[in-house]
Amino acid sequence: MSGQLRALKNRIRSVESTQKITRAMEMVATVKLKRYQGLMSQSAPYERSLHAVLSKILRTGRSLHHPLLETRAEKETALLVITSDTGLCGPFNHDLITAAKNFMKERPAAPLLIGIGKTGINALSRAGHTWHAVFKDTKTSQVESVIREVNRLTQDLFCEKKVDAVYAVHSHLETKTVSHPVVEKLLPFSFEPGESPAGGLDDYILEPDPESLFARLVPLVFESRLRLIFLESSVAEQTARMTAMHQATENASELVESLVLLRNKIRQAAITKELIEIVSGSRALKN
Repeated sequence: MSGQLRALKNRIRSVESTQKITRAMEMVATVKLKRYQGLMSQSAPYERSLHAVLSKILRTGRSLHHPLLETRAEKETALLVITSDTGLCGPFNHDLITAAKNFMKERPAAPLLIGIGKTGINALSRAGHTWHAVFKDTKTSQVESVIREVNRLTQDLFCEKKVDAVYAVHSHLETKTVSHPVVEKLLPFSFEPGESPAGGLDDYILEPDPESLFARLVPLVFESRLRLIFLESSVAEQTARMTAMHQATENASELVESLVLLRNKIRQAAITKELIEIVSGSRALKN
């Protein structure tokens, strides 16, 4: 009986230690989530301004062309896979890896792979896939440099006609707490002009000519799209990790309660047994 109580005590202590870890990880994920949400909110005005200027140029009615808009038959493709560097975030990574594998099965030729995030890179490497470029252990201070490098890499591959299209597998936020993996076509880049603002083009003097501005703005708008995809995936990752760790903490609490109840029952049974033995011994002495 004492050995069983000792084992329960050790197990309760172990679960409580795990509970402290999951609670700490939930708090860390909450802090990181707020940080990435802040980066998203800071990037949004910049993207809106770029879209507004590009929309104005498109409404000039001129025939504008750019290499990133060139449509070709998709003989060779590239796939950007964005996952997390660490686990413990529920089905977040599994769903993204499954989406990437399904995409590759549907392609007649194996796409050229670009990976962001250690989990997806390792999983697809174990499945026998090779990578053209990988980005692991990306810290918050390195986000912009990684985005610029991926932007340069994808544009070079497409403009040099090494690939005919670039796709991305990333997590898309439906709401603040709900996300799902999506496969999005990045290149050739497509742009839908927004609603015409009041005042039209008469409020602006274009300098230099619209063609030069268009050639400069398209890569910037594409880079801003890449930035939002990366930040959106990061927000979805931290949301998934925060939810998973919160659920793990709650499960640990329930397990501790059930173990404490079992320990109390065993103690009660032991005390009852000892009392019975004492009473039985007392009666035996009297007889």
